[in-house]
Amino acid sequence: MGVYWTLCTGCGHREHNPADPLCAALGADSEKIDISVDDLPHCTRCGSLLRPGVVWFDETPHHLAEIDQIVKNADLCLVIDTSSTVYPAAGYAPDIAGKGGKVAVFNIEEPEHDGYVHFFFRGPCEETLPKVLRRDNDNVGDLR
Repeated sequence: MGVYWTLCTGCGHREHNPADPLCAALGADSEKIDISVDDLPHCTRCGSLLRPGVVWFDETPHHLAEIDQIVKNADLCLVIDTSSTVYPAAGYAPDIAGKGGKVAVFNIEEPEHDGYVHFFFRGPCEETLPKVLRRDNDNVGDLR
């Protein structure tokens, strides 16, 4: 699941939908403030409203056993554009660092709990990530 997936609020049907915007009413150039329910995306199966296929607060992430196994075997954790305050995800970086792995944080603000951070790249992630991931770039930013 992710931003290119939708989840039906009625029947739970999940569907891949890479459309951007998901519907015209949600487009960046839409000047509508009051969007009619009829203009929002609806399920192709039952007609109920769709929502993004992402995990919201108080929801349990999918595939936790797989995620835990990946974290257990990881030697690098990239923390990208997040405050790292919501669990279980907030615990992954400290867990990886605690077993000797490295943690790189990409964010506009310094992390509150940075005892486990090995590299910090300050700035918008859409700018810092491409710079760091380029192989020919020696000057990648604010390193610790």
